[in-house]
Amino acid sequence: MNTSPDTIALAHAAAALSHPGLVRIVSDIDDHGPLPRHLLSRTLTGLSRQQLRHATAAGRALGLLRTGKHAGNPAFVLTSPGRELADVYDTAARWARTHRYPCDVSDFVTRVQATLALLGTPGTDVPPAPQAALASWVRDHGTALAPQLTGTTQDEMELAA
Repeated sequence: MNTSPDTIALAHAAAALSHPGLVRIVSDIDDHGPLPRHLLSRTLTGLSRQQLRHATAAGRALGLLRTGKHAGNPAFVLTSPGRELADVYDTAARWARTHRYPCDVSDFVTRVQATLALLGTPGTDVPPAPQAALASWVRDHGTALAPQLTGTTQDEMELAA
């Protein structure tokens, strides 16, 4: 079984990035543009307030989202890493749809989550396109994941260095 640092990093990234609210908010903003904060719960139906809070907090902590203005109203917008993560999600969903994974009638979020779970399971035969996309994202932006996975803040990491 391959438990190299790269494999472990992919497993951690897959787990951290597969929250359904995060998948939905990143994908929605990528598809439709800035998301007005006051329309968050109406746009991302089916997610509880707690899930929405977690998704926006995680998105901001990971540097995927930032607040800005859209039509004069406070809105969430994607950062460059957020746009690139949306491409990872699209690649994962496209692979899953093509391979009918995890089943024929899965929705976008389920496909993304299932593919990320597959990528995060050491010792499995992983799909090459989603693995390459996630590995590239982790290589370019994975440092933002370290504090979330260890529970330390950037300040604490700098003090320890």
